[in-house]
Amino acid sequence: MTIIISLIAFSAISMTATKIIYDNIFARRDGKYTETPIQLEQMVNSRKENEYPSGENLLAGYFYPCENENKKDTLVVIAPGFNAGADSYLWQIKSLLDYGWSVFAFDATGSFQSEGDSSVGFSQELCDIRATLDYIEESDRFGYKDIALLGHSIGGYAVCCALRYEYKISAVVSISGVNSAMEGVISSSANYVGYFAYGNYGFLWLYQTMLFGADVVNMSASDEISQSDTPVLIVHGSEDNLFPDDKYSIISHRDEITSSQVEYLVCSTDEQNGHTSLLFDSDGTANKQLMSEINDFLIRSTK
Repeated sequence: MTIIISLIAFSAISMTATKIIYDNIFARRDGKYTETPIQLEQMVNSRKENEYPSGENLLAGYFYPCENENKKDTLVVIAPGFNAGADSYLWQIKSLLDYGWSVFAFDATGSFQSEGDSSVGFSQELCDIRATLDYIEESDRFGYKDIALLGHSIGGYAVCCALRYEYKISAVVSISGVNSAMEGVISSSANYVGYFAYGNYGFLWLYQTMLFGADVVNMSASDEISQSDTPVLIVHGSEDNLFPDDKYSIISHRDEITSSQVEYLVCSTDEQNGHTSLLFDSDGTANKQLMSEINDFLIRSTK
């Protein structure tokens, strides 16, 4: 009887601790963007703002139609990273527009201009990308023939896992992507409580399963890439300390990915090889070499 009582007490304490840690990680993110660079003011002012549901919350979406002579018949949908929003990628959006791609970006649940008391969990990003794709399809794809997905960090995980569903996706670009919701939450929890997070793995899985269902929580980007014939570009920084190339990240599962349609790009240039720094040049604008590689990949994939 003493053993049973002890197990019950341990379980109750562990579950309570799990919820406290989890809710701290996924608290609402009302981050404020820095002032829009003067070079991008016209781009931001001319974008079309959208509002659409993801579960019980409304998401804020931003449509940037390309209007230059290089305009292509493809809409690139950007899924943001953790603690980031649509406007965190304004320089990347400008680069895509310059190359002729139109863009749709959004703020995830519980972040920036989107509704939600919290960001809920890593799997919520997958729910949000699905809600975004549903909205785009219901809007007749805004008139575009092809849809490509580009995600950063947890957005990189979400755009790959979206391949499981019956959307007509022409190409996927995953930058600094975490491989699964569980790997993401374990990594984040370890930053709070160290190795205690690994001992609490079962409770973290159970809590996420209560929120999203086992089918969603058990999904991994590497599995969904392997089961799809959609072209995928995996981009990762050689010095990514958040989701390193040897654990947690999609690229750490490279040997398990069986798709012949996947390509890999490792960014190793100093100061442009971290989780987020790989996105930018030293002047704060988009990483020109990376954006050129992404452009070439999208051209190959949407012919």
